[in-house]
Amino acid sequence: MNTAENVKLKPYLSPLNVWALSFGCAVGWGAFVMPGTTFLPIAGPLGTALGMFVGGIIMLIIGYNYHFMMNKYPDAGGTYAYAKKTLGYDHGFLSSWFLILVYIAITWANATALPIIFRKFLGDTFQFGFHYTIAGFDIYLGEVLLSLSALWIFGAVCMRGGKLAAWVQTVAAVILFGGVLIGFGAVVASGINPFDIKPIYAPDNASSFTAVFGIVVLAPWAFAGFESVSQSAEGFNFSVKKTFAILLCAVVAASIAYTFLAIMAISVLPPGYGNWAEYLADLDNLEGYSGMPTIHAIYSLLGDTGLLILVLAVLGGVITGLVGNYIAASRLIFALTRDDLLPPWFGKLNENRTPMNAVFFIMLLSLPIPFLGRTAIAWIIDVNTIGATIDYAYTSLVAIITARAMGRELPQLTGVIGLVVSIIFFVYFMVPNDWTVSAMTTESYLILILWSILGFVFFRYIFQRDEEARRFGKSTISWIALLFLIFFTSMLWVREATSDSAKAVLGNLSEYYTEELNEHGVPPTDIEKADSQYYLQGQMQLVSESLTRHNFMQMGLVTIALFIMFNIYNLMMRRERNMEVQKVQAERSNKAKSTFLSNMSHDIRTPMNAIIGYTNLIKKEPGLPQRTKDYLDKIEASNNHLLALINDILDMSRIESGKMELNPQKSNIVQALNEVHDLFATQMETKGLRFAVNIEHVMNKMVMCDTPRLNRVLLNLISNAFKFTPEGGSVTVTLRQVGGTDEVGSYELRVKDTGMGMSPEFAKKVFAAYERDRTVSNIQGTGLGMSITKSIVELMGGTIDVQTELGKGTEFIVRVDFPVVDEPEEVAIEQTQTPKEIDFSKIKLLLVEDNEVNREIASLILTEFGFGLDTAENGKIAYEKVAASKPGDYDCVLMDVQMPVMNGYEATKKIRALKDKKLAQIPIIAMTANAFTEDIQATREAGMNSHIAKPLDIQKMIETLTEVLK
Repeated sequence: MNTAENVKLKPYLSPLNVWALSFGCAVGWGAFVMPGTTFLPIAGPLGTALGMFVGGIIMLIIGYNYHFMMNKYPDAGGTYAYAKKTLGYDHGFLSSWFLILVYIAITWANATALPIIFRKFLGDTFQFGFHYTIAGFDIYLGEVLLSLSALWIFGAVCMRGGKLAAWVQTVAAVILFGGVLIGFGAVVASGINPFDIKPIYAPDNASSFTAVFGIVVLAPWAFAGFESVSQSAEGFNFSVKKTFAILLCAVVAASIAYTFLAIMAISVLPPGYGNWAEYLADLDNLEGYSGMPTIHAIYSLLGDTGLLILVLAVLGGVITGLVGNYIAASRLIFALTRDDLLPPWFGKLNENRTPMNAVFFIMLLSLPIPFLGRTAIAWIIDVNTIGATIDYAYTSLVAIITARAMGRELPQLTGVIGLVVSIIFFVYFMVPNDWTVSAMTTESYLILILWSILGFVFFRYIFQRDEEARRFGKSTISWIALLFLIFFTSMLWVREATSDSAKAVLGNLSEYYTEELNEHGVPPTDIEKADSQYYLQGQMQLVSESLTRHNFMQMGLVTIALFIMFNIYNLMMRRERNMEVQKVQAERSNKAKSTFLSNMSHDIRTPMNAIIGYTNLIKKEPGLPQRTKDYLDKIEASNNHLLALINDILDMSRIESGKMELNPQKSNIVQALNEVHDLFATQMETKGLRFAVNIEHVMNKMVMCDTPRLNRVLLNLISNAFKFTPEGGSVTVTLRQVGGTDEVGSYELRVKDTGMGMSPEFAKKVFAAYERDRTVSNIQGTGLGMSITKSIVELMGGTIDVQTELGKGTEFIVRVDFPVVDEPEEVAIEQTQTPKEIDFSKIKLLLVEDNEVNREIASLILTEFGFGLDTAENGKIAYEKVAASKPGDYDCVLMDVQMPVMNGYEATKKIRALKDKKLAQIPIIAMTANAFTEDIQATREAGMNSHIAKPLDIQKMIETLTEVLK
């Protein structure tokens, strides 16, 4: 078994499978019922068609926001992944909390729909065993078993996962859509013209606008789930760029299905009705197929064959709702587990890399649901629409923010539209008014309050577990918003509860007076008036008690929410205080460490310069025995390794203290990879490794980036692959351009080897500082290379991931965006001849070095190249020699920095201040063991022309001298 921490989902979903997920989650069995009960009474046939068209366009706009974010973050988790990466983990959790209820509740709704469907087609076949009633819905053992069977059968399919679940969903979606098309085709083939159906709008609606608007605002309910494919983006076996086209097809198909079913429902009327409005108004009084308009129409046109087709289509809608939402909910749970919001058990994957435990958890959670009945589930479904609008709003908001950062205008526009429309939908469904045809029930408001409070409780749990990572508790706005939602919903709940009580009282009063008047037939006497007054007082007492009870409950719920909120706030404040103390201590520690390491860098590099220098000089002596040469080669290799270790430690220190900065310049990343290939080719060949660099899929080669830092990343990754890959293996480096805009290119760098791989335990901490695999004993290193690499990549705004399997190899994947620049034009070099090489024998240098050994080494190296040479032991002597010289006596000064009496900076400034301008302009090159970026910058600010780091690299020193002297 794999866990969510180190494995991604398997790419197994084809474009057709993804369409089936989107369409199947959006259109369920309710599409066959809602035309007669909701759509047509609100808007009529033309109003329904237009409303579905406009609603579909709105969903496509929101769908484009999902498409944009999926391309940016093609991870499992959908809105949760987008929100956490854009707004932080607090917002990510908040969005996921409502979204997971949406997917699980739709799964429950489809399972509990089966008893209703079978009652319509098979009568009381499953009405056996125990029987009781909840909220007016009759519950039987047989129907409970029917719902549980569906939940567990299709749950088992989703636990298996992979192609099985995908194709079950696809077949069911095709049957669903095909059944709708066949039914509508039968209507058209019978000679019925949909355009002749009158009236075209609902007679009770004041205007065509209100009719159409009444359908448009139902879009979150009608299309909820079309975005569920964003949960499975990791599982696509095709480019995520195709997602919008698939969403377009799914939304269009859903709009067609809703519209066709609405027209089918009123294409054939039972005898005795003049038009569809009269028929639908009398539905509650009808029994059999006549009470179900869609079924009645198809049965009238196609008989038993049509009935069979319709049953299969309805069951297809139930299956797609079950499988699609099982998949969506389990992938969201998997994403939450991967971020350690849930215990690892929830994220365990099977051999198909399917989060089977997440599916199994949903199955267990669903066990009591069929026992609650359809009415109770309908209360939760009302809350789903609110959850969907919150999800749409979050996705639109992060699309705006992300698009603005990337300079993309279209996603900004669609994001604004999606956000505004989502807010309108939210207010429409939350606030009951005369124009709200789909207001939530009183019980639904209470469920929303309880779910929000439960969200606070669960957040407190993950907040306490987040002690080390400290990802949560950074956004006050998100929790204030949730608290406001609880207050707002509580107020509406009390209002609706009071309204329900008042309606009950008025009904009782009306019934009472009616009975009294019918019984007596005369005006009431004084005694009757007293009795009436007494009765009214009793009824008003009921209202008073109801208000008191609900107000106390509201106060209790708000108090609980406030207690939890302030408890979390106190934890946050306590943590902040501790962090401030730790920050001050860390800053002091870092400052001391930086000073220490800076001094150590100078002190270590100085004797190393002597070791490397003398080694190089001895190797040039004629007549050395071969064994001596071998010893010297090993000394040189050890020196280089020691220098690499020192550089790693110093780089890590700079990263920890926040002093590492980027210096972006125009760079050719393809050329950088080619140079790295040339650098490693001989080593790879010598070790017997196959080495390949693939750069075919790069459109924009010229970018703005810090080339030295990029080279450091490449060197670390390839060196790591080289070290851990045995003879006969292979190392492959691939650079691809995977997207971006005209201004910014998105690049993906993969370094893959067939080496020893890593254990799952070590893979989790491969990027941690000072970590080395304890199972490897013959590989040298500080354990800092990967930590430094990750820090550089993150400094560039990128990400780095690792995929590995012990004994099979490792692949590091770097994803980073670089601003692209125009390719340089080929410029003909107008030179008639190659520049002549400098004659070093005509150059005289002043070597300023306080360390006698280093002075001797540098003197030997320089004189060997033919330079004339004079020396000085400190900056004061150097300044005096330059001041006493004539222009041309010295061609260049090689200046150490840390020296007694007068350091190199002071000496340089005094030389630059000489009255003789020619002497003041003499080239000065820093030759020092201070090798940090700020040290190089300091030499520039002091007036030096260039910088050479110790230990001396002879080739680099000669190149620098040549460049400065030219």
